[in-house]
This record gives sequence, structure tokens and C-alpha cells, in this order.
Amino acid sequence: MANITFVVDDALLREVKAIAARHDTSVNALVRDYFSNVVASGVQETNVLNGNLKTLFDYSVGRISRHKAKAFLGTDDATFSNMLRETGFPPPRASQDDENAMLEEIKGIRFG
Repeated sequence: MANITFVVDDALLREVKAIAARHDTSVNALVRDYFSNVVASGVQETNVLNGNLKTLFDYSVGRISRHKAKAFLGTDDATFSNMLRETGFPPPRASQDDENAMLEEIKGIRFG
């Protein structure tokens, strides 16, 4: 097996380590599984890569917005999420600004 090196934000790495620990696995195994899912998806085969799969992959790696991907696929949120799950592609992480905006938006929601 080959070793690779890449740069990851410290906060993101802490979160990934916590996820790995909760699921009794390692960060290395998570990365290996993600790479396996990308290869198994067929995304490397340009001749078999259909528009839907490319759109889901582009969204997963942050090349296009969720809104644009859903519009291209003509789906609602639930269907889009299911399609993404079935491919094995994770959703992209929101930027810190987006996460802060989401937190501000939900502060005023009252439950019950």
C-alpha cells in the first residue's frame, strides 16, 4: 500500500477523528472507504459517466451548489439526498460562514 500526505483543516480533522472513534474505525479507514466509493461509482470512466452521476459527484466535491445540482436533476430535497446516499458520495461540508448563517437562522425557531 502507498502512503499519501494531504492537508486538512484542524477543526475538520478533530471532527473526523471523533466520528471514527464513535464508529470504532480509523481516519485512514474512512479515507480508504471514500476513495473506494469514488472508484466504484464509475466516475473515472468518462465513457460511462452519465450526467446524473457527474452532477452528484460535482456537488459532493463542492464544484456546484445543491440548488444547481437539484435543478439539473429535477429533484426535490429528499430524492436528491437519496440519490447522493446511493452513490456513496458524501455531501460537501458547508463553509464556516454558511454554518454560522444556518445557526443564526435556527436560533429563533421555537419547538413544541
